[in-house]
Formats: sequence, structure tokens, C-alpha cells
Amino acid sequence: MTVLTIPGWKSWARRGRPAQEQEAPVRLGRRKGTTMGTRRREDRSAGGLWLPSLRHTVVLAAKSAAAGLALLLVLALMGWVAQRPMFQIKRAVVTGDLQQVDRELVAKRARTVRGNFFTVDLQAAAAELRTIPWVRSVRLRRLWPNGLEVQVEEQHPTAHWGDDALINAQGEVFAADYNAALPRFDGPAGSGPEMVQALAQFDQELAPVKRQVEAVDLSERGAWTLRLDNGLTIALGREKIHERLQRFVGVYGVVFQNSSPQGATVDLRYPNGFALRAADLRG
Repeated sequence: MTVLTIPGWKSWARRGRPAQEQEAPVRLGRRKGTTMGTRRREDRSAGGLWLPSLRHTVVLAAKSAAAGLALLLVLALMGWVAQRPMFQIKRAVVTGDLQQVDRELVAKRARTVRGNFFTVDLQAAAAELRTIPWVRSVRLRRLWPNGLEVQVEEQHPTAHWGDDALINAQGEVFAADYNAALPRFDGPAGSGPEMVQALAQFDQELAPVKRQVEAVDLSERGAWTLRLDNGLTIALGREKIHERLQRFVGVYGVVFQNSSPQGATVDLRYPNGFALRAADLRG
């Protein structure tokens, strides 16, 4: 067999092949290589993001745990310090213009309140001190490191409330021993403020005849009755009580010009006059 050798045959053969046959392997190889390389890069990128995120979470958790432990230690230390004997309440400074209140009793009670400088409940302690006779209100302030300042407002009685209580200028009823002369109030529960206000106006209206109110009675139906310091009883009723009293004061001197009103009763509940019952008129 004779073999013919043609110079440049292989090069010619390659050039003579269709373009698709020449390029297809190259394109396939490149596409395959490109796809695999992209996946590898994506895998490496995903792994690179996940690892730092985990490390960041661990670091934050460690820092949070350390901060929590430090806070617990600080709180424990503060609790231990707060319970030291040097902070127990040992002194009390009582202030206020006190005439009836026992200042030493207030100081003694203040030194025995529950808690220390840090833990004492000031509101609860003030409520306890208000139970002392003649104390109306109390304000407390801490004094470093183991004291309390006690500001006391004393009760100022305006009238006797019934047989065994007193009432102050604000119309508040309180219990205390008091033997000095004061007007007497008898009225429904809760009527104290109204009666205190009315008493001041009654005394002002009686000033022209130099008389004062000795007792005030307010019925459940709202009818007012006064007893004056000279024994005269005045029934005012429920309506226009101050107008009626002023009208009577205008004729008071004429009615009692030559007599004493001791035991007498004046009924002012009439629209155009009044009735006088002279139980003990003496010339």
C-alpha cells in the first residue's frame, strides 16, 4: 500500500471543519469551567459569611453574660452595704410649731420605724406617726446616714364634735383630749367642712350685738339651729339662713331691751317675721 503524504494536510483538515465542530468543544469546556468556578466561589462566599456571623453572636452572648454577672455582683454588694448597722435609723429631728403634740414621743416613734436609711418606707412611716394624738400631717426626709427629719403639722381645734371628738379648721374630725371652751357641733357625718364655714359667718353676723355661737346643730334634713353664748336658741330652718339671722340681728336690741334671753327660743322660719317663746324672760 502506498501512503501519500500531503504537506499541511492536518492544518487544512482542521480549517476545513465546520465552525461549530471547531468551537463547540471550546465553548462547552468554557461553560462548564465557568459554572463550576461560580459555584465554588458562591460556596466559599456563603461559608465566609456564616462563620463571622457565628463568631459575632458568640462574642455578644459572652459580653451579655459578663455584663449580667457584673450587675448581679453590684446589686449584691449594694444589698450587703445597705444592711450594715451604720445605716439603721438612730436619730430623728422633729420640726414644727407644736403646742399639743409630744415632740419626744414623735422622735421615739420615728426611731423605731421599719427599715434603714435606704429601705424605710417614708409614706408608711408617716401614716404611722399620724396616729399620734394631735398630729394632723407628717412629712419625712432622710438624713444621712442614719436619721430622719420629721416635719409635723399640729391639729388646731375649731369646735367639739359631739361628746368625744374635735373638729379642726378644715372640717376634719379627730380624737384628742381637750377641755378648753369651744363651740359644739352636732351634725351628720361628713358635714364638718360646711359647719365650720357656716360658724365663721354666723359669728360675723352676730358681731353687731356682741354675741357668739356656743353650739350649732344641723339635722339630717339640713335644718340649722344655733345656741348663743347668752342662752338664746335660734331656729334658722333650711333656707336663707344667713338672711334670716341678719334680719333678726337688726331688731335684737328692741326685742331684748329690758329682758334677758336666757332660755328663750326664737323661730325665724317665718317669711315676714319670727316667733319668740320666752321660757325664762326676766325683767
